[in-house]
Amino acid sequence: MFKHIRAAAVFFAFALVLTAQSSAQNWNNVKALSVGTSVRISVGSRIVAGQVQRVTDDSLVVDSGKGQEMFTRQEVMRVSTKTKSHRLRNTLLGLGIGTGVGIGIGVGVGHANDCSSGFLCGLNTAAGGALGGAIGLVGGTVIGAVIPTGSWHEVYKR
Repeated sequence: MFKHIRAAAVFFAFALVLTAQSSAQNWNNVKALSVGTSVRISVGSRIVAGQVQRVTDDSLVVDSGKGQEMFTRQEVMRVSTKTKSHRLRNTLLGLGIGTGVGIGIGVGVGHANDCSSGFLCGLNTAAGGALGGAIGLVGGTVIGAVIPTGSWHEVYKR
């Protein structure tokens, strides 16, 4: 029984790999790019970044730092597009999660705190929640803002 399950798992893995490879090898993915899309193109040992101007069955025209450049389909090795940046979303998520976690930790410390001396002594539940929430808000917002966003996604590979 385990042999059949293992064979099915191997077959499924190969099917996924083949599907993923065939979609990136399709020039129709490049033809579907709209004018103005930011692309990065590998041509031989050179990488050209620019915006799509026109795509045909045989060529790709981009506006790069050198002006308009035309590449034939045969010389294009790889085409990648830039995914949308989610920096604002990540910042707001970091703000919310950091604040929530900070309040939780602060309330827990304030609730468990019954000592007679020390840095956290005298910190009640509400004060602990407020202090923890403020620290979590700042920390979470900073972490959310610095998480890398917007990566390159390969749409064509020869």
